[in-house]
Amino acid sequence: MFRAMLRGMLAHRVRLALTALAITLGTSFMSASFVFTTTLNHSLDSLFAQASAGIDVIVQHAAPGGAVTGAGSGSSQPIAQPIAARIRALPDVAAVDGAVSGRAVLLGRNGKPLPGQFVVALSWPSDAPFQAAFTSRTGSPPAGPGQVMIDRSSARSGHFAVGNRIDVAIGGQARPFTISGITGYGSADNLAGGFMAVFDLRTAQQLFGRAGQVGSIDVKAAPGTSAQQLRDQIAQILPAGVVAVTAASAAATQAHQLNSQLGILTYFFLGFAGVALFVGAFVIWNTFSIMIGQRTRELALLRALGAGRGQVFRSVLTEAALVGAVAALAGAGLGILLSRGLAALLAGFGVSLPVAGLVVPPAQAAVAFGTGLVITVIAGLAPAWRATKVAPIWRSPWRASRWCWPACSAEPASPSRPPEPGRVSWVSPCSGPGWPARSPGSSGCRLPAFPAGPAPWPAGTPCAIPSAPAPPRPR
Repeated sequence: MFRAMLRGMLAHRVRLALTALAITLGTSFMSASFVFTTTLNHSLDSLFAQASAGIDVIVQHAAPGGAVTGAGSGSSQPIAQPIAARIRALPDVAAVDGAVSGRAVLLGRNGKPLPGQFVVALSWPSDAPFQAAFTSRTGSPPAGPGQVMIDRSSARSGHFAVGNRIDVAIGGQARPFTISGITGYGSADNLAGGFMAVFDLRTAQQLFGRAGQVGSIDVKAAPGTSAQQLRDQIAQILPAGVVAVTAASAAATQAHQLNSQLGILTYFFLGFAGVALFVGAFVIWNTFSIMIGQRTRELALLRALGAGRGQVFRSVLTEAALVGAVAALAGAGLGILLSRGLAALLAGFGVSLPVAGLVVPPAQAAVAFGTGLVITVIAGLAPAWRATKVAPIWRSPWRASRWCWPACSAEPASPSRPPEPGRVSWVSPCSGPGWPARSPGSSGCRLPAFPAGPAPWPAGTPCAIPSAPAPPRPR
């Protein structure tokens, strides 16, 4: 049965390959959505973790209801800069720095935006502990209204070097700056896939309209003081509406909030995957139904040779499972490649996301593979059940190309021959050139009788007994 199944699949390999393509597309969409969202979540977690490197406590404005908003976000409110001086006076504080951040666009030499996921404008931290995140620096930090430091990726993309002129668009207005330095961020050349424009604090305050204000205050604890202890000390001197949180907690909260907002992308991509898998299931059902119809004689012969209904059912279902396994495996692999293009697709619609690297979740990839396999097997159930309804057939020994369903009868084959007790005559409904002439009054070609017990079947019941003696071939 297994060899017959493989030969049947090879005979219909082109049709099965085209059918598997439908499942492959559906599985690839599902796999791509899982890989893309997992990569995005990992990139955002890395982004906020890098942003809080070297910081123990962050002081920022609290939104109505007590939720903490990240500095530089659209809903954050500025903090009066004198609060930083009050925090610096605490005994367990090692360093304090007011930070300003916003959105900007780096323009290339042709005046067009550099092809980055996004651009973050930052203020250069004055205290050394907060400068550790800016790595592999060349040149010097910005030190005036006409200077800017950019990341290594944007410098490489725009072919810029220290001392070159670059235009930075802020609020829709392009301003010229001189590149004072080029920097990396953490272990990467950029900020989680995005470009950076770093200004000194006063320039950043002027560019973003926050004179005498900062978006957040970063605090470094003195040796021997934990972040929780320092947070509690700072909270006692803060005015209403301003809160102190540990840097780790702030990074996790901000990443979770942004991941929740972007979670709709997962459902959007999974919707496409569901439609593709539904269409694929219909194609699988239709293809196997057609194949069963074309293989009726083959299945009937297998039944005549002794194959049971269960064997036929399992063989067809195994074919569907093999097709589904290959298609789902190919779809899971294709989804990993397809996920790389989703970020570019969203960027084409104006939705730039900080996607860096590629994270493949094994559990979710297995879910995509299993979904494609299960849908294929379910779609093959109906055709497999239909295959079990094919009746066994008996092949005529007279003609290799003739197939017929003989009828077993206990009645005489002709009026001149009375029935004999314990003998059963075969009466074939086949007729035509080359078949033996019918006896007068017979209803078909009379085959020689063979010894048997009392006939256990009614007259005219279809049967196939391969042990019946073959009659002489007609001349």
